[in-house]
Amino acid sequence: MAASVEALRIALIGAGRMGRVHLRALAAAPSAAAVAVVDPVASVRNELATTGVRVYADVQELLAAGGFDAVLVAAPTDLHRDLVATFAEARVSILCEKPCGLTAAETRASTDVVADAGVVLQIGYWRRFVPELVELRERLAAGALGALSLIQCWQWDEQPPSPAFRSRSGGILIDMGVHEFDQIRWLTGQEFEQIAVMASAVAAGAPVPGDPDTVQAQARLSGGAIATVSLGRRFPPGDSCWVEVMGTGGHARSEFMSGPDGDAVFLGALISQIEAFAIAARGGEQRGATGADAVHAIDAAERAAAALDGVL
Repeated sequence: MAASVEALRIALIGAGRMGRVHLRALAAAPSAAAVAVVDPVASVRNELATTGVRVYADVQELLAAGGFDAVLVAAPTDLHRDLVATFAEARVSILCEKPCGLTAAETRASTDVVADAGVVLQIGYWRRFVPELVELRERLAAGALGALSLIQCWQWDEQPPSPAFRSRSGGILIDMGVHEFDQIRWLTGQEFEQIAVMASAVAAGAPVPGDPDTVQAQARLSGGAIATVSLGRRFPPGDSCWVEVMGTGGHARSEFMSGPDGDAVFLGALISQIEAFAIAARGGEQRGATGADAVHAIDAAERAAAALDGVL
């Protein structure tokens, strides 16, 4: 009987809203385990210390203590670049929440420092691990729908995040839109060319200045297809994501995250993402999004954000 492989020891950097979801995924992942958490908030550290993980106020404390194999970065977006650089220089493999920086330039800088260090950088584009989307990608690659003419993606959240979060997130197209831009590239194998954007002037309450609650982007892809991205931060039925594809030989629609089963789909994809990261961190094939993928996604989002500035 083959010897079992010990779980990859992961330190979580940031235990906010998304960090807590990652902790749930780590607890359910067979090949990885959370052994430490870094968070600057004392009450968060006190709470998590009762769960058995080691807690630290900052990254330097963690590095001095050691006892971990890799990190999962779930800190605010404006900290991603510096955190990736710190752990790359320490020769630690990194699973970084999207988008890995607020700009394409920051993301390229992160990929450069990781390449120089020779460590794994995987980006948290979890859609790549949703079975329904994996199947759709395989159908598109096999030509089952003919030549692609249109792909439409929707991401609508039940309610907006806090103003404090939004002020550090880069705005709706960087924070939310990068998921759709990565998903479209991954599904179709095509790149973004022209991008146009419109924003709704309708909002319940006062939106964050320059960051509308509803945005629609339309783009031409390198293979000739049209792509649309619909983003919204107020959707009473709950957090939902879906995609629709039109081809010359068929049509497909996937409501892959919707209704009461949405949380389970999300958590399942995060678990699969961590499992894939554990394989890559141990020298195996990297199946998750790479730093280069992150650059492409945020470049498209950045161009869309620039187009949005012209219509606000």
